[in-house]
This record gives sequence, structure tokens and C-alpha cells, in this order.
Amino acid sequence: MYLLCDYLTINKVYIKSMSDTLSLHANQRYCSFFVLYMLFLFLLLILLIGIFVLVVHKDNGVSLNNIKSSLYFNSHYVIRPHRFATEPLQSDTSIFDIVGQINTFMPQLADFINQFTTTIDQTGVRVFTDHEGNMSVSVPASMSDEVANTISKKIGIIDRLINTRGQEIDDLLRKGVSIENKLKMENPNYVSQLTAKIEELKRLKSSYKH
Repeated sequence: MYLLCDYLTINKVYIKSMSDTLSLHANQRYCSFFVLYMLFLFLLLILLIGIFVLVVHKDNGVSLNNIKSSLYFNSHYVIRPHRFATEPLQSDTSIFDIVGQINTFMPQLADFINQFTTTIDQTGVRVFTDHEGNMSVSVPASMSDEVANTISKKIGIIDRLINTRGQEIDDLLRKGVSIENKLKMENPNYVSQLTAKIEELKRLKSSYKH
């Protein structure tokens, strides 16, 4: 009888041990599955973040290119290269379109030059340009560093606006002259609409020397 009890006791211990072992294996499999599942979610999250960063970077690239192609001064002018200044000459581009753009840009250029001259006259600063085209500003000794930095930045911005707008007008005139040469070949009596514009640009450039 005692042997039977011992046998049953041993069997119970064995069964419990087997049960614990199976439970441990089940827990290990569950943990392994859970770890793999979390790893999958982590990799998926990294992939989604990578796609998002690429999309945002692409959008920002366009935005930055737009910003770099624009120079802002006050709230009146946003300088962007006109499409005639950046695109190849098209056969359907009208001389009237080019003249219209020049008529818009020329007063802006004159205003920028006037602002430049007025700023120099009012502040007493002196502007120099070396042989490489680099501009430097000399301020009065009595002027504070804060005011000097503000004026130097303002003059630098106006200078870039003048150069950008002047280059755009140059490009428009060059393409306009090319169109007019073709028009003169078709009609020898054609009268140029750009002669006065060219002279006006020369006058403005001569007034902006430093």
C-alpha cells in the first residue's frame, strides 16, 4: 500500500513537472512571438518615418529653392526671376509681353536705387566696391555697433535687389532684341520698342556706382 502511495506521489510530481515544463515552453514561445511582433512594429515605424522624412525633405527642398530664388525687401517687392529670364526663348513669346515686364521692372529698379542713395545720404556711411565686385561699408566713428550692423544689412539687401532686378531686365532686353531682329527680317519697316528701354537701363546703371 505504501508503495502504491509513493508511486502515485511520484507520478503527481512528474505530471506537475511536465505541466510546468510545457507551461514554460508555452511562455517562452509567447515571449518569442511577442518580441518578434514588437520588432516588426519597430521596423515598420522606422520605415514610415523614413518615408515621411523623404517626403518632407522633398517639399522643403522646393520651398527652399523658392526662397533662395527670392530676395525680400520691405513688404512691397518679392524678387523672383521672371520666367522669361530663366526659360529658353519660345517662338510664341510676344515682344509685347517682354516690354510689359520691362515696364514693370524698370520703376522697381529705379526705386531700389533711390532707396540705396537715400540710405547712404541720411546715415553718412560710405560704400566701396573692390576690383572683384565685393562691396564694403564704412560707417562714422560716432555710430553704435548695433546701428552700424542694421544699416550694413539694409544696404546689402538693397544692393542684392538692385543687382537681381537689373540682371532680369538685362535678360529680358537680350531676348527682346533677339525677337525684334527676327521681326525686322520679316518687316524691314519694323520700329524697335526696346531702344528707349535700353537707354533708360544705361542711365539707371550709371546712377548706381560705388
